Amino acid sequence: MIDVPEKKLNVFLHFRKAGGTRMVNLAIENGEKLWRKHDNGKPCTPFGSTIDLPSFSKEESLQFFEDAIATEISFVSVAGGYSILEAALSHPQVRTICSLRDPTETCLSNYNYDFYLAETHERKLSTYIENRGYSNPFMKSILHGEEYNFSSEESIEKAVELLQRFDLCIELGHPESDTLLSNHLGWDCFDVKSHSTQGEDRLWKMVNMIKKGRFVRAVLLFLGNKRGTLEEVPLTAIKHDQELMNRLFKEK
Repeated sequence: MIDVPEKKLNVFLHFRKAGGTRMVNLAIENGEKLWRKHDNGKPCTPFGSTIDLPSFSKEESLQFFEDAIATEISFVSVAGGYSILEAALSHPQVRTICSLRDPTETCLSNYNYDFYLAETHERKLSTYIENRGYSNPFMKSILHGEEYNFSSEESIEKAVELLQRFDLCIELGHPESDTLLSNHLGWDCFDVKSHSTQGEDRLWKMVNMIKKGRFVRAVLLFLGNKRGTLEEVPLTAIKHDQELMNRLFKEK
């Protein structure tokens, strides 16, 4: 007899360009119920604006979960926020999930994604990182709302301790990741789009760039041109996220 995982509200900590869109698509394909209006899994108001869950207090977060459960919502993406993550971990009817990706690859992917969506005009990865203030986005997302020095050892310990309490933390690209999802959530369909910059929705991105008058970028994307290299990502931009990943996955 196969054990069926208990039905709970799945709260997914969604880091940008770390496998989150695939996770949302998996949730939809496997019959999870998302917020009526949502932005890639993140709940929206009836008018379409994303609800600022990362800024919720613990009490507001717990009430939000109660409301979601009452309407039989079973999957919610959260962009971060220490209070709402603590609330999720303390709620008996909430299952906490997180997907993390190699921080160097995440940084480069963020740059390519923004460049080919015409969200940035920076021609070099170095100026993109400098002008965007790109620095350890995993840590910043987890500890959002806390008065901590994001680069301190104390902050890294705090972030690691929180994620270690999650029901499921997945390292993107690990060969057993889909098996873990199946075991913990009961999902059995894994054939969905990931929406990578160079992947299935390249044509959509090309059309979007042409509409914005970015003809050269559309051609570069068509040719499979990738901006920057992994070697160009400075250690300072990802050092503490890398330490976080090492503590979670490499020290087991």
